[in-house]
Amino acid sequence: MSRFESALEITGTEDFLQEGDAYLKVVVNGDKRPNIFTTEMRFNLLTMAIEKHVMSILMSAGSLPHNHSFLDLLEGLKWVLPVSQDVDQQLHSLDSHESMCSLEMSGRHMPDDERLKTFIVLGLRVQKAAHEMVRGTAVPSLALE
Repeated sequence: MSRFESALEITGTEDFLQEGDAYLKVVVNGDKRPNIFTTEMRFNLLTMAIEKHVMSILMSAGSLPHNHSFLDLLEGLKWVLPVSQDVDQQLHSLDSHESMCSLEMSGRHMPDDERLKTFIVLGLRVQKAAHEMVRGTAVPSLALE
């Protein structure tokens, strides 16, 4: 058994994968209805999609993060998959915009539309790795540049 396979998959992995897919679909198609799906709404949905996809990756490997911050998810992800420095930096940048599960809204700032597009590409990469990991169709990696 490789480090990418696990007999200890945690129940609910598919649910997290499907929820992440649903959030990401809204984000990708949200630009068609900007009066409803504002940049802020799409960004918030994107962070939820990435969170769900990362959780599905971790759960499929029988792992959970130590805490529930975005950086904890990233650290957990690096124990399961190779994560490139570029992806690591992008995820840290995403965290600088969004503090998951934080009661404080101060210091939070929304990315502009161009930056959001970059984050959406990142979300699609995380989604692909999640599908590969959960479905076992390929050796998943976020190390691809």
